[in-house]
Amino acid sequence: MCKQSSAVVLAAVLATAALPASGADALRICLAADNPPFSTMTGERHGIDHDVMAELAVRLGRSMAARWVTIPNRGGLGKALQQAFASGECEIFAGVPLSDGRNEDLQAQGLASSRPYLTTGYALVVARGSSVRTLADARAAGRVGAVSATPADLYLFEQQMHRRPFGSNEALLAALDADEIDAALFWLPALARVSDGGRTLWPGALRLGEVQDGRLRAGFVVALGPTSTLTGAVLDQALAAMAREGAIAEIAGRYGLPTQ
Repeated sequence: MCKQSSAVVLAAVLATAALPASGADALRICLAADNPPFSTMTGERHGIDHDVMAELAVRLGRSMAARWVTIPNRGGLGKALQQAFASGECEIFAGVPLSDGRNEDLQAQGLASSRPYLTTGYALVVARGSSVRTLADARAAGRVGAVSATPADLYLFEQQMHRRPFGSNEALLAALDADEIDAALFWLPALARVSDGGRTLWPGALRLGEVQDGRLRAGFVVALGPTSTLTGAVLDQALAAMAREGAIAEIAGRYGLPTQ
């Protein structure tokens, strides 16, 4: 892509939020435009990260000025972070995922961040007619599903479980519903999208607390831009208070994301 085209793309991907704000006190926050249940530019509700950041702004005594960022196919989150902070449109970027406690894009760009304010991961989901209740039961079962080429799929392979790979979360859920498999390791944010769409799982389907391997969990942090008026310590203090008081879990619950 030529430099002129890159400039056009950058101008297009940064847009003001549905929650406008102005003035020197506004906390300028970048959010992914299409990453439900964490953040979404469209619709009446704008996602977990959006609502957490709105509460954060209130607690810091500031208004919120959200900026919606389209994550590019080429360059991904790293490019989005670089462009968002270089443009001056935002001073923090919410919803940056950590894998094994780190994010390569943050490290490569030398960006500071908060501690994780939200942690989620994979959970055991059992089929409608399955007798599986625990991960130990799943190990003994003949058919355990996961979306192919994901950490869950790799985990099942490494654990020498009787894995059944599927091409999408929708196909995996359909197989569970039809008792084509006994159980699955399901990405909880994907289940949240199902719940937010009005679909409910059958009783006893979700077995929270069974999956404890750290490789199957992810934390989410707030990245600070080089010119941010905040510090990691200030962010951590406010976010920790929100977590202690149950505010973050309550927000996640609004979008169907259970905390475990």
